[in-house]
Amino acid sequence: MARAKNTSRAEARRRTKDLTRAELSDQELDDADDTDSDADVAVAKPPHKSMFKMPDIRADLRELPAMFRTRRLLWVPFIMVAVGFVLMLISPALNADVQSYVFLYVQYFFFPQALFTYFIGGFLATRSSYLVGLLLGLMTGVLWVVILVLGVTLGAGVDSTGLQASDVASSSAYVLVTSIFLGTVAGWFAGWYRDFLRNMQDRNKQRAAEREAQARAQRRDNRQEARKGAKRPTG
Repeated sequence: MARAKNTSRAEARRRTKDLTRAELSDQELDDADDTDSDADVAVAKPPHKSMFKMPDIRADLRELPAMFRTRRLLWVPFIMVAVGFVLMLISPALNADVQSYVFLYVQYFFFPQALFTYFIGGFLATRSSYLVGLLLGLMTGVLWVVILVLGVTLGAGVDSTGLQASDVASSSAYVLVTSIFLGTVAGWFAGWYRDFLRNMQDRNKQRAAEREAQARAQRRDNRQEARKGAKRPTG
């Protein structure tokens, strides 16, 4: 009889230990879920950045040369402008069919009003996108001035578009102002749009992390309710 009593007590102690161990394990899982959820939200939540702020021109000017050295892809729009300049110079020697394609390229990538090149440059820039657009506009304007001067010189006072030599100065000023202004504005807008897309991605990641944290909290609450239900005495 005593031996049966001792066995019952040992069995009761073992069940108590098993129950305690299970509760501690569940509690550790809950703590781990809380820690992971907080960490996920902290990592996914990006710092708030204003989409509209005044640029730090001095800092941007200091960082501009390093950006061109480290990001070689940024040279692509400048090469596109140079290609347009060469095509304009050699276009009179090309046949009519090829000239039509040359005109399309110049229209979209080399005209002072062609925004594609400025936008590409501003989008590729990691910062100072407005300065990249300004440089592209300045380069485009200067090359067009060269084309105007060469056209007047080679055309004995009249270039291929009928521009009189006396109008070169005013036309050159117009081309420079237009290309620099449009380049700066388009470059800035491209940089803003790039940052907008990045912020959208960050917000989507944050929402996904918050949904995962809520799901973990729900699972934790369900486990706690299940343990409470298991501990209630049955009638």
